[in-house]
Amino acid sequence: MTESKPAVDPADLAFIRERRVGHLATADEDGAPSVVPVCYALIEDVGGATIVTPLDAKPKTVDWRSLRRVRNIAARPKVSFVVDDYVEDWSRLAWVLVRGRARLVEPATPPHADAVAALRAKYPQYRAMPLDDLPVIAIEPRAIRSWRFGGAAGASARPGGPELAALVRGRRSVRAFRADPVPRPIVERAIEAAGWAPSPHGRQPWRFAVVEAPERRAALAGAMAATWREQLNLDGQDAAIVQHRLNQSRERLHTAPVLIVPCLYLSDLDRYPDAGRQAAEEIMAIQSLGAAVQNLLLSLYAGGVDGGWMCAPLFCPEVVRDALGLAPELIPHALIAVGYAARDPVRRPRLPLEQLIVSWE
Repeated sequence: MTESKPAVDPADLAFIRERRVGHLATADEDGAPSVVPVCYALIEDVGGATIVTPLDAKPKTVDWRSLRRVRNIAARPKVSFVVDDYVEDWSRLAWVLVRGRARLVEPATPPHADAVAALRAKYPQYRAMPLDDLPVIAIEPRAIRSWRFGGAAGASARPGGPELAALVRGRRSVRAFRADPVPRPIVERAIEAAGWAPSPHGRQPWRFAVVEAPERRAALAGAMAATWREQLNLDGQDAAIVQHRLNQSRERLHTAPVLIVPCLYLSDLDRYPDAGRQAAEEIMAIQSLGAAVQNLLLSLYAGGVDGGWMCAPLFCPEVVRDALGLAPELIPHALIAVGYAARDPVRRPRLPLEQLIVSWE
């Protein structure tokens, strides 16, 4: 009889998913404990969640077969796995403890391929490591406990400030991409994160079109080319410069493995009898679309990929809509090229804090 996986509080699952380091506790046949920090990822499906951690190529003093955790799991499959937040602000202390059974998953054995993909999506360092030929450790949860300072188990905890600051400052605008495919779950999680942005009256006036097939990306670039050329010519630039910039923009659409087109969707907005308030309602919708795109970009970066925000659809929404076969009520506002950076972009300096704050009374 197969033992079913426990129901998991979504807040606990999110806490585990978003952290970068866990601690795996095993014991040998005599009960002697061992705890090691590990990188890990979650594989989630209709059957529940599985925690996977690799036997990777980071420097070790012994062969992976001789690692204590591997030998301990062979002797005693029962393990514990902990992720936690410690910050000096004790109102934000939190941990989640998973007790379960661990096993080695050999290459070509499910869910090995999914585990490697999830680990590479979460940790860019793993993309250059030979994980495909090494087993991974899979932990099947049997019991989950959590604690938050000042709250009951399962209560939501805010992510730590340092992690959020690093995410916000680390995000960059990339214009050159490698051809490596982007795992679909990364894109789905980013769009889901966009859906949590604030919006006027909670109407969520945005929808997203995903363009992945090479022929569709090429068709979109071709459809927008004439408008791009016309607008660049209006700048009065030399014809050679216009052609160069046009080629760069088209190349980005051809090489980025995924394109996301955020669209303004006004059909569900509140309606007012006067033009002034209705115009303000639409401006609020546009503002909230920007917040949704920022959520999207931060989630992509947290998932190990980069994005480049292009505003071209603003200047030819009908062309983009027709090229993608979108419904008439969708107004394309941006184009987010998504993929792995081919090179580090040049980052523009940011205004210092004293220039950003114009009044504080």
